[in-house]
Amino acid sequence: MAAESIAALPDSGELHLQMLVEDEPDGFMRLGWQRDEESGLIRFYDRTMWASRQIYETLEASVDGSTAAPVDINITFFQETAILTVEAREQDGVMVGSRIFTRPGADDQSASIETPVTESMVMRGAVFFLAPTLPLEIGDSITFDWFAPLWGSAATVTLTAADGGTIQTLGGTHEPIRIEVRGGSTDNDIYVSANDGVREVVRIDVLGQPMRFEAVPAVAGE
Repeated sequence: MAAESIAALPDSGELHLQMLVEDEPDGFMRLGWQRDEESGLIRFYDRTMWASRQIYETLEASVDGSTAAPVDINITFFQETAILTVEAREQDGVMVGSRIFTRPGADDQSASIETPVTESMVMRGAVFFLAPTLPLEIGDSITFDWFAPLWGSAATVTLTAADGGTIQTLGGTHEPIRIEVRGGSTDNDIYVSANDGVREVVRIDVLGQPMRFEAVPAVAGE
């Protein structure tokens, strides 16, 4: 991950997106971040709901403020009556923690996390709010490792910038760059548009599923 893109990230912000499944509203995502100058970290959160599947995820995480390397993560993932909790923290260059799956009437299932933090590694969730600051033009690509905390594992991913064409979203018409994210457990396309000279995420597609997220237009005064 380019250091200049991390440096260009605003001190705080939030992506507020509506989930659309088969073109119908079915949930939301709120992914926000804030720099902590005292600790040198970027702290971020994710609140995502998929209503028809009774899925709700809460996430709190920290990454290094200059490299976006993973520091700590805490996830609670609900689906119907089942709960998956994930906790991990960097210790001597390794993300160490656990995944615990709980279901009423059944014994807990647990697995340890021991994932080395490689030189280029970033936290998966950070890629989505850093997308607008990436120094990518059409045809450019970058490859790095990310830590996927829900699975407690690492993957090597490649981001490639392509022409996003003309798309219509909740916020209007855009002619964005499409950042193709490939190599993770789920591939994504992140659409980044420049509105009034400010680059922002306007849509995220989940490949292989009839699902996408579209940015909710800001209300005047927010």
